[in-house]
Amino acid sequence: MKKTYLKSGFILSYIAIAVQSIISIVYTPVMLRLLGDSDYGLLQLATSTIASLGVLNFGFAGSYLRFYSSARASSDKNALAVLNGTYMSVFIGISILALIAGTFVTTAADKIFAATMSEWEIGRLMQLLGVMTLNLALSFPASVFDSYIVAHERFAFQKLIVIITAFFNPMFTLPLLLIGRGSVAVAWSMVLITIIKLVVSWVYCVKKLNMQFIFKPNGKLLKSLCGFSFFIFLNIITDQINWNADKTILGIVRGSKDVAVYSLGAQFNTYFLTFSYALLSLFSPKAYRIAHARHAGQMLDKYFARFGRIQLAVMGYIFLMLVAVGKPFIRIWSGWDTDIPYYTAVILIAPLLITSVQSIGVEIQRAKDMHHFRSILYFMIAFVNIAISIPLSMHYGALGAAAGTCVCLVIGNIIIMNFYYHKRVGLNMFYFWGQLAKLLPAFIAPVLCAVAVYIFCSGSLWRVAIGAVVLTLVYVPSVWFLGVRKDINLKSHS
Repeated sequence: MKKTYLKSGFILSYIAIAVQSIISIVYTPVMLRLLGDSDYGLLQLATSTIASLGVLNFGFAGSYLRFYSSARASSDKNALAVLNGTYMSVFIGISILALIAGTFVTTAADKIFAATMSEWEIGRLMQLLGVMTLNLALSFPASVFDSYIVAHERFAFQKLIVIITAFFNPMFTLPLLLIGRGSVAVAWSMVLITIIKLVVSWVYCVKKLNMQFIFKPNGKLLKSLCGFSFFIFLNIITDQINWNADKTILGIVRGSKDVAVYSLGAQFNTYFLTFSYALLSLFSPKAYRIAHARHAGQMLDKYFARFGRIQLAVMGYIFLMLVAVGKPFIRIWSGWDTDIPYYTAVILIAPLLITSVQSIGVEIQRAKDMHHFRSILYFMIAFVNIAISIPLSMHYGALGAAAGTCVCLVIGNIIIMNFYYHKRVGLNMFYFWGQLAKLLPAFIAPVLCAVAVYIFCSGSLWRVAIGAVVLTLVYVPSVWFLGVRKDINLKSHS
């Protein structure tokens, strides 16, 4: 990878995250007020329900890079075109399957949600499910072009598309909301944006990157794709269950308003995961190189711990900021006189603080071809999550759903995986946690400051802003000088 591509991709990744987050934070309360609690909840329910059908890609999208490399190295000059044709054929077939599955879900909505929704709500939900099904079906062929762009390391183009479409969303939907078109107009705007992205990516790949297709049946290639993609498929199912099933469960047992409350808290969980993945993408390539080197054990331990310390410094700041000023900010931001979204966000994000500092371990497992256990474990834990979340959601609403997910993340993603890292993967977890423990003195002042801000910060946006500034002024020098200053050397990770 050229350093210029890495640098521009890294910078634009954070710019894209910042743009998406800012637009989302500013636009969500506007949309919430214009739609109302019920219509907003129905939109979130339809989006998460149809998003669950994203498992129909069966992990093929995540395996493209591996087979792209093999095709480029092949002596067959048509190998890459055959690969592209195979992928496009598979994803067109998946799009048709998604339309069928989405139609079934749409027609069954009146039976699934009849106990908790009015006739109008069910009718609106069925409209939204139909539109979101079309949006999902269009997204599958688009993923082939996205994968090809990533394979060519055109990160700048990819992130620019993300930034531009982030602006398109409110530009298209806000005028429609202001004239009272409601959530269905928002859904159709999503479809329009997906079509624009599909067309732009197609033109760029064909005209600029010379993407070619040969639609020739290749049973051997398809068999290899299926075998490699299976465990990625399990991970996709797990993610869909963990981050979308709660909304569907709440919609069934509690109703659209509880879905809306949960969605506001879960939105901050999405922001947290997005920032976590951004740093991981920079450190992953070197993890693969170390894993395949001789005497990799000690080097991997040190690299794993270094990543963990830096990630803890970054994600610890975000988590403490949420804890300190999140409660008054979410009240002001949402306009709701309740703290349930705040506590939902804290419950969901607390275990992710630990999993994020160990996320490079997933790449180490894949480099060693030892990721099968993790995929199977997470898949099983995800269904335990459903079993726990149903009764908790019935009794405690959004907080119960979040608590069920939190418990499963702690058991599977933290406790069991730490044993697996130490016993099977060969990572010294005593060394890892010992290195992270050295950061504890650096966190004393920030934690005390966060507690003080939490107690005294309330009421107005100005107090929230002042509290955030004070916490930042305490956190940054403390964690930098007492913690990770020596760990950060981006050139060593490129």
